[in-house]
Amino acid sequence: MAPRLQEYAHTRLVKRRVKIRPGSQVQAVGPGRVVTSADGALATHTVVWAAGVRGDPAVGAWGLPVGRSGRVPVEETLQVPGHPEVFVVGDLAYLESGGTPLPQVAQVALQQGAAAADNIVRLRESKAPRPFVYKDLGVLAVVGRNAAVAQVWGRTFTGLPAWVLWLTIHLAWLIGFRNRLVVLVNWAWNYIFYRRAVRLILPDVRGGRTHRQTGRG
Repeated sequence: MAPRLQEYAHTRLVKRRVKIRPGSQVQAVGPGRVVTSADGALATHTVVWAAGVRGDPAVGAWGLPVGRSGRVPVEETLQVPGHPEVFVVGDLAYLESGGTPLPQVAQVALQQGAAAADNIVRLRESKAPRPFVYKDLGVLAVVGRNAAVAQVWGRTFTGLPAWVLWLTIHLAWLIGFRNRLVVLVNWAWNYIFYRRAVRLILPDVRGGRTHRQTGRG
């Protein structure tokens, strides 16, 4: 993202007491600690890994070639090399654009799905398949309530405008009016009443048993 969006997101996360360590890679995760390249071993009680997307591990058993992050390298037409009858799209497909792998995001999957369907029809009509060309429609990310960053239409947005953009664009891309209405009502209810429940199974130190605790986010 643009530098100003990076700075805004960094500032918002720091205000939410998130400690950010840019340029530090996780080298090992073990009981009670996380080892990073910049800080060494960090003592921790709970580790939540929320980065990266991998392809389905079952793909290797199918006999398809598997590359980085468990993804299947595909040709520009989204066909598997040596298997022109097989198309792979979305998070499972590995395809580069300008020397950089396409991101594993919804827009790539949607566009590839449409392109693969078009190429399948072309093959049935004895026509040559077309190379896939990704059209970057922008990126958006939420960093808190009424806070987001957006890079769309050649412009950048932060704060509430970006947050509203994120909501609007996500609703617009949902399939079906009923789905959009249900999601909109749920979002509105959670926003107005702060009704986002988080259910956790925690150890009961008093009786050595587990109990359920509900928190409001």
